[in-house]
Amino acid sequence: MKQTIFFSFSFLFSFISFGQPPNGYQNKPQSTNQFGVSEKATNMSNGQLNLNTNIESNTLINMDSSYFKLDQKFEERENTNEQDDTKDLRETDKTVQVFSAFSLVRQNSKSNKFQRTPLAAEQAEMDSKVKQLELISPNSWEYQLSYYASGNYNLDRSPALEKAYQMNPENLEVQKQYVSLKLMNGDTISTENALSLMSVNDVISLEVETYTSDVLTSCTMNSTLITHGFEDTYGALLNQFSHQQRMDVKILSLDFMQSPQYRKKLEGLGYVLPKSSKIDIGYLGQFCALNADKELFLSVTIPRNYLEPLSKKLFPVGLTFQYTDKAAEDLPIRQENLWFEQFNKYGLTEDEQRSKFAMNYMPMLMYLEAKYVREGNDVLLQQIRESMDYILGKKVIKKAGN
Repeated sequence: MKQTIFFSFSFLFSFISFGQPPNGYQNKPQSTNQFGVSEKATNMSNGQLNLNTNIESNTLINMDSSYFKLDQKFEERENTNEQDDTKDLRETDKTVQVFSAFSLVRQNSKSNKFQRTPLAAEQAEMDSKVKQLELISPNSWEYQLSYYASGNYNLDRSPALEKAYQMNPENLEVQKQYVSLKLMNGDTISTENALSLMSVNDVISLEVETYTSDVLTSCTMNSTLITHGFEDTYGALLNQFSHQQRMDVKILSLDFMQSPQYRKKLEGLGYVLPKSSKIDIGYLGQFCALNADKELFLSVTIPRNYLEPLSKKLFPVGLTFQYTDKAAEDLPIRQENLWFEQFNKYGLTEDEQRSKFAMNYMPMLMYLEAKYVREGNDVLLQQIRESMDYILGKKVIKKAGN
């Protein structure tokens, strides 16, 4: 298959909106702190009154003054409790406010289409918010999570995440970070359990699960799949850990490559890594060039800014781009088998809600369209074009593959 086939599809990068939203916080931070007022019992033993009738007038004065003092003590204690409550609430509000600001900066960083490593200004802002949280509420889960997250998967900070997970295991961002931690530490049992929980709670949706199943199916045996964000990475991992699908494929996350420990682990697996610790477009290009013998497949959810510099060596294979000097000889038959026989194609039929990942199937369909045009195969050409029209919202089809 001539290499120019794919170049004719290069305009895809100008309009395809790959079906993976910016990676960031999917949930709003919520405080789980519980507040209660502890009231101390009043000691009345020192408040006994002298009822000696010889000093009745003084007794009455003493009685009045004693009750006055007791009331004053109660009022002072109540005011103190109210002040403590108000202070706690102020601290909680401030914690939520600062944590929300931290989350926003980190979300913006994750939305960067040119690099995974935060910009210097973003990193400085996150570090500043972490210091504020440390001063306001050093024992909160928000501080523990922020401290770990601002380290960009540096496992030296893992004790903080362990604390955050103990304090608030239901928080979605805590769960995401916890999975990455256990995966990098090689704790397969905890990784599988955490991924299963995320699936049960629909953090990893059925749509993501079935789509990433097709992504794994796109890869050849004993190959390497490079992912970019939350959905393609965690969905593929879920299929491997929970369904034992394509365990021969090594999943490498560009996001996780920020971690020095993760990069060291990859070197132990035989990968050659660029010297830079900045994970960006250039890093991906260097990584692919250094590891071209590893059967590299890049998820199509990787932003096109990363893919364009590599376009001369990228060939569409299912829901991936294979990095190679020339297309594999069996690529045409592989594409046909993937589309007509092996893919789930969830959300691509009339009876299902249209998948948000539908557009990601377009590169392989355009490949097959060009193939059938050259061959003059009008029957299969019509089926492919109907599928393309459905994905593009032009018409409805009733059967998958038609």
